[in-house]
Amino acid sequence: MSWFGKRVRSPRPNLQRHSGRAPVQRTKSEKARDAVRGTLWAVAVLLGAWSALSLYSMAGPVVAKWFDIREVHVTGLQTIEREEVVERLELTSKETLLSVNPVELEARVAAHPWVKAVTVTRSPLHTLSVQVTERKPAALFKAPSIVMLLDEEGAVLSSSVPEDRDDLPVVVGADPKKLLLGEAQPREAVQRGIKLAGLLAHSLEGRPEVDVTDPAHAVAYLKGMRFQFGAQPVEEQWERYRAVKPVRRVSTAHGSSEIDLRFSDKVIMRDRG
Repeated sequence: MSWFGKRVRSPRPNLQRHSGRAPVQRTKSEKARDAVRGTLWAVAVLLGAWSALSLYSMAGPVVAKWFDIREVHVTGLQTIEREEVVERLELTSKETLLSVNPVELEARVAAHPWVKAVTVTRSPLHTLSVQVTERKPAALFKAPSIVMLLDEEGAVLSSSVPEDRDDLPVVVGADPKKLLLGEAQPREAVQRGIKLAGLLAHSLEGRPEVDVTDPAHAVAYLKGMRFQFGAQPVEEQWERYRAVKPVRRVSTAHGSSEIDLRFSDKVIMRDRG
């Protein structure tokens, strides 16, 4: 074929080329040698695995003794007994630092009602360290049929208080059954009451009692005084009361008085008949 007088070559089809050398064929003896070599490798691997298992079974108990737990070091305790913590760890005689799971151990100890936080760490070669942060009593919750010891978060520390803790404020008005179950609503209510009681006790003498039947309008009692609080932050309401002239606060405090803090722009103080 030509184009303007020039010959154009069309593409040539790919032709299979032969190298001229015959393919190498393996002899039967070479194949047999390869099969024997593969079998020997497989046997060597099996023997190695068996030797490793045998060595582990013999050395395992020896290695375990290097990390067996000989001491449980517990810190941070004030109310809880050390034996209570150790018992909750549920350690067996075969436990080692390698076999225990710190997260599981922390969960066991954290189930104690007085434990607020816990950290378990392994300290070579034979010590298990347990750092405990205890809950602190903040108030008594009183109901007709039960008295409970609470921390500042409203957690129930004990539902059987052997004696009246007159050093602690009193909170009333929540549902005791729901509080024991740890439900959010009553727990938040007593938290607010405990915070109010703390503000009163910090500024005034006496033992506050806070009624949280209506948490948004809690009522506190202290030495003949009755404080009514609104839904605003309790710190703001209490600062309004503290801003009143000291002479008015003192004169009112000597008798039976009512202090109404429910309004954002004023403090109402009146005698109770």
